[in-house]
Amino acid sequence: MQAYQCRHCGYESLTTKYYCPKCRHTEFSKVNINETGDIYSYTTIHIAPPKFAEHAPYHVVLVQMTDRLRVTGYMNQDVNIGDRVRFKEFSEGAYVFEKV
Repeated sequence: MQAYQCRHCGYESLTTKYYCPKCRHTEFSKVNINETGDIYSYTTIHIAPPKFAEHAPYHVVLVQMTDRLRVTGYMNQDVNIGDRVRFKEFSEGAYVFEKV
């Protein structure tokens, strides 16, 4: 999994930025990050938009990937805060995670 890291303050993001939202510098480096993380928070979607209705119920998870980076994604397994998960794939515009 690849992220972008501000060369000045270390801010990390999965998407490119014109400038760092933390320090306003404009230079970023590509960095590889571990594909595993811990569930920081989650919510369960029981009534989903039509595009995702067939997947309901499912979980929208916030995964702590590094000290500086949290990623919002999707899981269809039971989850608890603190569970160890890994990045599985990028599908339909979403990061998909699964339990380790």
